[in-house]
Amino acid sequence: MSIPERELARAAALAVLLVALVGCGEKDRGGPIPLADGEPAVHPTLAAHTPEFERKVYSVTEGVHVAVGFGLANSILVEGDECVFVVDTLGSVEAAQAVRAEFEAISDKPIAALIYSHNHADHILGARGFVPDGDIAVYAHATTNYYIDRLISVLRPIIGMRSERMFGNHLPKSGDDRLVNDGIGPALEAAHGGGTPSLIRPNRTFDDRLELTLCGVQVVLVHAPGETNDQLFVWLPEKRVLLPGDNVYKAFPNLYTIRGTLYRDVLEWVGSLDAMRALRPEHLVPSHTRPVSGAAEIDEILTAYRDAIQFVHDQTIRGMNQGLTPDEIVERVELPPHLKQHPYLQELYGTVAWSVRSVYSGYLGWFDGDTATLSPASPEDRAAGMVALAGGEAALLAATRAAVAEGRYAWAAELASALMRHDPDHGEAKRLKAQSLRVLGHRSVSPNGRNYYLTQALELEGEIEVVVGEPTSAMLELAKAMPIANFISAMPSNLNPEKSADADTVMGFHFPDAGESFTIHVRRGVADFRTGFPDEPDVAISADSGAWVEVVAGVRGLPAAIASGDIEIEGGLRKLPAAVAFLAMFRD
Repeated sequence: MSIPERELARAAALAVLLVALVGCGEKDRGGPIPLADGEPAVHPTLAAHTPEFERKVYSVTEGVHVAVGFGLANSILVEGDECVFVVDTLGSVEAAQAVRAEFEAISDKPIAALIYSHNHADHILGARGFVPDGDIAVYAHATTNYYIDRLISVLRPIIGMRSERMFGNHLPKSGDDRLVNDGIGPALEAAHGGGTPSLIRPNRTFDDRLELTLCGVQVVLVHAPGETNDQLFVWLPEKRVLLPGDNVYKAFPNLYTIRGTLYRDVLEWVGSLDAMRALRPEHLVPSHTRPVSGAAEIDEILTAYRDAIQFVHDQTIRGMNQGLTPDEIVERVELPPHLKQHPYLQELYGTVAWSVRSVYSGYLGWFDGDTATLSPASPEDRAAGMVALAGGEAALLAATRAAVAEGRYAWAAELASALMRHDPDHGEAKRLKAQSLRVLGHRSVSPNGRNYYLTQALELEGEIEVVVGEPTSAMLELAKAMPIANFISAMPSNLNPEKSADADTVMGFHFPDAGESFTIHVRRGVADFRTGFPDEPDVAISADSGAWVEVVAGVRGLPAAIASGDIEIEGGLRKLPAAVAFLAMFRD
């Protein structure tokens, strides 16, 4: 799954100089639009999924135990002769400590190694809950450190906020709009009650395959791209136990995640599942949802899972080659009955429709082939045109109300969006959209969809605000462990083009503690980032990397950092106005 929790969204603030959120006013608010008589506020399939995450440690076979329900992900203990090792460490120190206590009741042998199935936060950020001093062998794929470093990147603010909506971090604990579960786990550790992130970096890596003995147990690590590019699976041949990471769990796979992601190569995912099938495992221990035992049942699950992924891929390609648009393909692609009804393929995380759109975009990009969408009218023009076609704002509002009355909630939300685009302060349009989203959320099988619908409904009603807040001390320390290059390279995408339209200024950055230097050349609306210190900078600074992170995070002022000597401006205070003016170009 994907990272980013509320605390990771806060860390996103460190990657930029400013994140501005603009709210909309309201003219009025009316009463709620109720569900139909007898219609539940939680889809029955989603409600029935919650027991999957009963907080429990399962003993799968001799020496293999898995903790389910302590966090979004599972953590797996493998016992050896003189020691133990742990696969995946949850997403917070507190969750990991709770699991460690359970594991220590099973075995008091020391932990000799950690294995990360991939880079997602819910699998790695609890590491110091198991090994407080961080002194341990950590096995992972060769690219996992690279993807960990991308926790702070140019897209972290928007992905952070979208993650908060998708995982339901702001939903209440009770009532119709409550967080039910997150599909692959009960909830993100940071969602309700928070948690402290920690990091122990991988220090034992491999490219394709690694065979080793840990604590007397034969272990095979295999690179298996799927939900992430750095995904691996763990095979314990003597025990016939397969640990597939996030490439299999009891829900339709997230071939695309609505929080936003790079394209996930679904055919590589299929290939990874085929490699697992070939092993004929007798025990399957996913990093989300419960374990399964029995070779025949596991083979059937893995086969159905890979067939569903390939079916969606192949039928999307078929529709593309017939000249269909994404909207048209979505209407046509439906899993065959034996897959649609499979308990491991219920749309309790990803959905077929979202997957179709991702495959289309991954192969052909955004253009759907209809020239009417090649250079479309602006959103404002479309909204104005819809108002005009309806016969005025009042008529469009009446049409929106009619759509609600007819139970056409998706259409009602679209009409309300046009009204809000035409008049951002239209309180009745906001109310109708919020309540339409609420019904769509209550009807959603996927918690990802439910959480996003309900969160945005509450945002429209002014009940909550999804913001990137000030980072906690733990998140600040985690951010300081990221490469300082991440923070400087993120600056160009935050350049204000109006403020920099006539600029031609070179700034040099030197970080002695990190042994790195960088150049930002602002040139008439473009910020050119390069590694290395410039020959003749217009302004330059030398800074402790941790101090610079604190400054861009907003927890420390530039003058204070300069006064303490943690940041020095070449040329002294007379250059301070130039430095401030340069940095101001990266603020809205």
